[in-house]
Amino acid sequence: MRYDKHIQNLEKRHSETNIGKDEALFPSTISKINQTYNKNQQKRRVDAILNNVRNKNSIKEEVHEIIGDVKLKTLCYNCPEEQIIAIIILYVQRTRNPKHRIDRTKLWKEYDITWLKYSLILERLLKFTREKTPVKIKQVERFDDPIIRR
Repeated sequence: MRYDKHIQNLEKRHSETNIGKDEALFPSTISKINQTYNKNQQKRRVDAILNNVRNKNSIKEEVHEIIGDVKLKTLCYNCPEEQIIAIIILYVQRTRNPKHRIDRTKLWKEYDITWLKYSLILERLLKFTREKTPVKIKQVERFDDPIIRR
């Protein structure tokens, strides 16, 4: 209890992002700081787009999980990240409610989404998830089995 403030000050002073005036950092540390910063920025972008959606709290975790697993630019190289995030949000909404008309939503119009872009991104997302968890194939019977040769 007595040292709580002192400990907090020390943690703040020696945190990863608090760098002294003439202090030099290893390239690995700089890279780690940049990666953390970029992840936090991406989470903020997702939350900003989610603010325009109804029932955002019910889909927030799922959207963050999908976006955390895949690099967005691999889904569509020429699309802005905000557009890719909006498509993933629309996809999650559609999986929750199959009758939901995503082409009539504000996100669809605001981020200039077309069915072509929507299908392209979902196709690549499906490809990524299939590569991540390969399909199990049943073992095929061999034809040199004496029962089959008859």
